[in-house]
Amino acid sequence: MHSFSDREGSSRCDCEDSYYRAPTDPPYVACTRPPSAPQNLIFNINQTTVSLEWSPPADNGGRNDVTYRVLCKRCSWEQGECVPCGSNVGYMPQQTGLADNYVTVMDLLAHANYTFEVEAVNGVSDLSRSQRLFAAVTVTTGQAGK
Repeated sequence: MHSFSDREGSSRCDCEDSYYRAPTDPPYVACTRPPSAPQNLIFNINQTTVSLEWSPPADNGGRNDVTYRVLCKRCSWEQGECVPCGSNVGYMPQQTGLADNYVTVMDLLAHANYTFEVEAVNGVSDLSRSQRLFAAVTVTTGQAGK
């Protein structure tokens, strides 16, 4: 599926545009694509900790190896000025390779704006040159705990 060849009886078919085979995929499997964005992203803030939860993407791209990664950006009060959060922010259970659809982000700065992008990825996501599809939410943290 989603592949073609110029020669009849070819041992390998090329993938259609926007479809790919992962390097570990054998040549006889169907070509697949990256998943769509996760759905229904919700958050809960407790001072300087944010819990995120989401639903799986509507389209897994034809693969069953979907995991999630979370990108954290700290944003200034002026629109559009955002920088990556850096290594001082903690993720539970982790930031990338998430098998489940939730994560807790800890050790954020108090009274700061953050944008979180949650991306569903699969075995061919890094092969795609198209724009990343993600769900995003912007939050403002509260006062730090004592």
